[in-house]
Amino acid sequence: MDTVEALKQILYAFHINIHTFELKTQNKPYGIIIYMGVIIAVDIGGTHMRAASYTLALEELKPIKHKRIRTLASEPGGFDRLVGVIKDVWPEDNHVDGIGIASPGPLDPHTGYLLAPPNNPEWHNFPLAPNIATHFNVKTYLDNDANLAGLAEYRFGAGKGHHDVLYLTVSTGIGGGVITADRLLQGYHGLAAELGHSIVDPNGPLCSCGYAGHLEAFSSGPAIVKYVLGEMEAGTKSSLKHEGTLTAQDVAAAAEKGDALSIKAYQRAGEYLGIAVASFLHAFDPSIVIFGGGVSQVGNLLFDSFHVSLKKRVFHPRYLENLSITTAALGDDAGLLGARALAELKLGLRV
Repeated sequence: MDTVEALKQILYAFHINIHTFELKTQNKPYGIIIYMGVIIAVDIGGTHMRAASYTLALEELKPIKHKRIRTLASEPGGFDRLVGVIKDVWPEDNHVDGIGIASPGPLDPHTGYLLAPPNNPEWHNFPLAPNIATHFNVKTYLDNDANLAGLAEYRFGAGKGHHDVLYLTVSTGIGGGVITADRLLQGYHGLAAELGHSIVDPNGPLCSCGYAGHLEAFSSGPAIVKYVLGEMEAGTKSSLKHEGTLTAQDVAAAAEKGDALSIKAYQRAGEYLGIAVASFLHAFDPSIVIFGGGVSQVGNLLFDSFHVSLKKRVFHPRYLENLSITTAALGDDAGLLGARALAELKLGLRV
């Protein structure tokens, strides 16, 4: 291996991209132009759409540029808004290696199609990744936002150093992401790890998807509120009031002040969460379980009953040996960092 080739291999090892140019008369490398690889990451949320550009040479989590706009999902022109926010973070040298996109599902990461994203009929059966790739002439990759939040926690956050990771976001809905043997689980149809739609009681309440007994119908924020309101309508006393829009945060605040119904609502949510996670341990056998989302931030109010329920339902204590159970570390940046990590994986920049 000559000197130039050896230098190229060293630069590639640090994820620094290069171009070579040649003297026609000598037909050998004359020089090397070095540039830092750039990934653009996009996180499409229900309220906001965010984009950021990242340099690949280092494990730097701070983006080069960042832009946030309102999603306006119910209004036309969503694709044009997405194109605009990507342009806002495009690097000045005009070179981008790839684009990663995190979006609510259901979607197909293998084809880059959105299937039926909530609250956005304009994007049903929509070729989002192919259209972005064509518009910018850059390879573009798409996956479920919960999957990518899990991938981000594995790469950069609470799951760093683990090889088998279970991620759950417990918020307005419940989503999941699974890393097994250092690989993101996507499944044949790209629909793996829809853990919030696991059935924990076939005779239970309706989920937001229209089917009965899913985990999301018991342990999500709206499910906690729905349970409280139902109990109050049935005559259970509570310090909470019917007036206004009740939130899971309101229920948590009342529980902290000793409201018995509010405490019971979170205990119930934690119990069903434990039922579900016991099944997830049986299926995936992770070394760490990471909880994200607003509901998970209430702490012992949810997790005391969760731990009791989990221990009662794993069929062998081996599943709990050296198992870490913790909360997410990346906060609102998990979607962007997961989209970045997805693009890096697909481009072969990470293993």
